[in-house]
Amino acid sequence: MLIAGEPTDPDVAASLTTRPTAELSKCYVLPGHHGAGIASALMTATLEAARARGAAAVWLGVNEENAKAQRFYDKSGFTRVGRKRFLVGDRYEDDFVMERVF
Repeated sequence: MLIAGEPTDPDVAASLTTRPTAELSKCYVLPGHHGAGIASALMTATLEAARARGAAAVWLGVNEENAKAQRFYDKSGFTRVGRKRFLVGDRYEDDFVMERVF
């Protein structure tokens, strides 16, 4: 899921280096299909869609403990630019903010 527009989270907004931007909010591949190139194809299509809508960059939040996802995003050209903290129920979660500039 791609969300166009300025981020509402102040930590994210302060971390990003390029505007206009879009958020890669959701990107999942079923576990039985991992390793088949689907995630890379999905990422390519997502980035192309963001550019077609006028974004100069795409950002995302990834859990600080999710090393596998971070490796994929690194491989996809994203770099870590900041952190964000948010409340889920009664527990805080910490994400790295990653950005890919076109």
